[in-house]
Amino acid sequence: MKKLVSALFLMSMLTVPAASFAQKIGFVNVNILFNEYAKVKGIDKMLEDKFNGPKQDLEKLVIDIKALEKEIKTNELLMTESKLTSSKNKLKQMIGEYREKGTALEKELKVMRNKEMTDFREVVFEVTKKFAAEKKYDLILNEGVMFAADKANITDEISALVNKAAK
Repeated sequence: MKKLVSALFLMSMLTVPAASFAQKIGFVNVNILFNEYAKVKGIDKMLEDKFNGPKQDLEKLVIDIKALEKEIKTNELLMTESKLTSSKNKLKQMIGEYREKGTALEKELKVMRNKEMTDFREVVFEVTKKFAAEKKYDLILNEGVMFAADKANITDEISALVNKAAK
């Protein structure tokens, strides 16, 4: 009898906290939010405008490198030793310049994207926190969800609030 009472008491102690934990749960698809946020803020256009000039410079450098490679390959037997060496050195220098500029451009682009992502995360966090308080959510998840019923998906509502906050 003592074992039965102990078992019932233990089961009630385990189920009460679990039953009272989360009454209202939702999840947010952050990828959808970011796509909507990027459109609202014009992030893609801004990044494209900012990096268009340097990107075109790199493309021109590629064309110049290919032209010099073709010239060396075509005229290698007709060039003097010093002209051939000079052309090959110039080619190496141009390739090095291309790599250096390409790396710098990628690094700058990454920094800009990271800054935008940080700004995005801050907006989403604040909006979600306010939404949860207003709608009395106990738990809102953003990743690691294997399944969620449509009624738990609050992405559209959060997206609308994020877009409103971005304007």
